[in-house]
Amino acid sequence: MTTDSPIATWMLQTPGAPGPIGIIQIDGDVDGAFARLGIEPVATGDVRLRRIAGVDTGIVARWTDSCAHLMPHAGPAVMRAITRRLDDAGLARATRATWPEARDQFESRMLDALARAASPLAIDLLLDQPRRWRDRVANPDPALDATLSRLIDPPLVVAIGAPNIGKSTLANTLSGRSVAIVADVPGTTRDHVGVAIDVAGLVVNYVDTPGIAPPATDIDREAAAIAADLVSRADLVLRCFDHAGVPPPSVGPASLALALRLDLGPAGRPCDVGVSALTRQGIDDLARAIRERLVPDAALTDPRPWQFWPERE
Repeated sequence: MTTDSPIATWMLQTPGAPGPIGIIQIDGDVDGAFARLGIEPVATGDVRLRRIAGVDTGIVARWTDSCAHLMPHAGPAVMRAITRRLDDAGLARATRATWPEARDQFESRMLDALARAASPLAIDLLLDQPRRWRDRVANPDPALDATLSRLIDPPLVVAIGAPNIGKSTLANTLSGRSVAIVADVPGTTRDHVGVAIDVAGLVVNYVDTPGIAPPATDIDREAAAIAADLVSRADLVLRCFDHAGVPPPSVGPASLALALRLDLGPAGRPCDVGVSALTRQGIDDLARAIRERLVPDAALTDPRPWQFWPERE
C-alpha cells in the first residue's frame, strides 16, 4: 500500500550490522503509521510487546503522540523485511532523527551522533558536547574534529607483511574470535579478511591482507592489487614482521612497525610494538598504540567543543 503524502517518517537508529535489537524511530502521525503497519495501538508513555509489520514480535515504545520506537530483533533478514514494509506503507525515510527530549540543537545533534557512534570512548565525550557548545570560548579545530570523528565512524587499519608470519593469528587474537584461516603454509590468506575490533575503546575496521610475496598466479596478482588498494585508503598501516624478518617499508603518513611471534625469539629489527599472539604478550600495548596513533590522548582530553556534524547542517 502506498500514498502520495507520507503519513509519517522513519529512521534507523542503530547500525546496519546484525545485532540483538534494532531501533527504528517513527515521527509524525504515529497512530496512522501503526495502522498502516498492522501494529496494535500503544498509548503515549507506554511500552508494549507487539507484532511489528507482520514480520517480527518486538518492543514498541510510544514516547510522545508523535514519536515512537520499534525494536525488533536486528537480524539482517528481519530488518530488511520491516524496512520494506515501512516503505510500502508510505512512510518516508528521514535523513535526520528528531529527538523530542532534546532541549536544543546541540542535544539533538549529540543524540544523533550517540545513536550511531561505534566506539565506547565516544560516549562520555559526546554527552559533554552540548555543555561545551553552550559555553563555547574557542572555535572548533577542523583537525581535532577529523580525529575525533574516528570515534563515530571506525577508521581503517590494514596489516601487511610477508606470508606465514602470524598476521592471521594476530587478527584472531585481537578480535577474540576466529576471523581468519590460520595454517603453517605460506599464502594461506589469499584474500583480505576484515573485522571490527575494539582497541582500547576505539573501534576500528581491521583488515588482514594476503602476505606480501612475488605474484605467481593471476589470483596472487589480484590479491596483491586488493592489498595495495586497502593500504592506499588506510588510516593506519601495521607493517608486520617476525623475529627472523624485516618490516615492510613505510607506507603513507601513519604506520607502526609491528614485530610478531616474540614467543619464537626477540625481534631482529627495531619496532614500535612487539607481540606474541600465542601468549598475548604485548597485545594490550598494541591496542593502546593503535588507539594513540588514531585518536591520541591529547585529542580525547582537549576541552574545546567538537563539531561532530556536517558543516552543511
